[in-house]
Amino acid sequence: YCLSYLNAMKKLNFLQQASAEQREAAEKLLQSISFVENRNTVTKFLTNFEQVVLSQIVAYNYSDFKVEFFGGFDDAERKKAKIISNEYYDVDYDIVCLKAKFNNKFNKVEHRNILGAVHNLGINFNRFGDIIVLENEVYIFVDDEIADYIAMEFTKAGRVNLDFQRVDLTEVGIEKKYEDFEIVSSSFRIDSIVAKITNKSRSKVKEFLEQDFIKLNHVILRNGEKTCTPDDIISIRKYGRYVVKGYTQNKKSLKYRITISKLV
Repeated sequence: YCLSYLNAMKKLNFLQQASAEQREAAEKLLQSISFVENRNTVTKFLTNFEQVVLSQIVAYNYSDFKVEFFGGFDDAERKKAKIISNEYYDVDYDIVCLKAKFNNKFNKVEHRNILGAVHNLGINFNRFGDIIVLENEVYIFVDDEIADYIAMEFTKAGRVNLDFQRVDLTEVGIEKKYEDFEIVSSSFRIDSIVAKITNKSRSKVKEFLEQDFIKLNHVILRNGEKTCTPDDIISIRKYGRYVVKGYTQNKKSLKYRITISKLV
């Protein structure tokens, strides 16, 4: 049987404590995803935030279902969700990687050029996964259904000619680069950690929080008292994205020396 959208909305108990953004994302997801017993389904590409919300929906309301995410390569951000009710058969994610090379001696291609050209194609952005622009090549992850159309129509970004070809996902070798540094903090509170990362005062960090500049694990944060744990992802607008790694504690001062990885 298929739980109706209304029943699902009644059951959204975790969202009573949630922000308006989480509620809005959950309603949108429940309108587009069907939870059907004995049937496995795959969604369109989801943002990090939508992935977090969908995981909560499944955990709280559909504990008989499992959810897995994949975006075409290990470090992908935009991913499709596979909603699993029956472990005995599999469904494909239907993700295709398109790759184009360009001559970087004469041309510069930036992420925004590719993004602009993608939006000009007039296709819903949920059919696109990550767009990766490297020194002399571009990778775009797309729905299998539209891959041939994109390869045919997407021939230019700015003044640069592009010829996209399908690449086997097993041959995609994209790795994100991180740089480690250390901060010393008296606590794991997010406002304390962000103040150390940005070299700003706690009052300035309070402003960041009020302006929705800070996300913890892809969710906008307005409360500076929230505690971070290792592997948490902190995004700070205009400063970048950081991952909390390991830490040691000074036995005398009790302060923490925390290793932070910055995405470069």
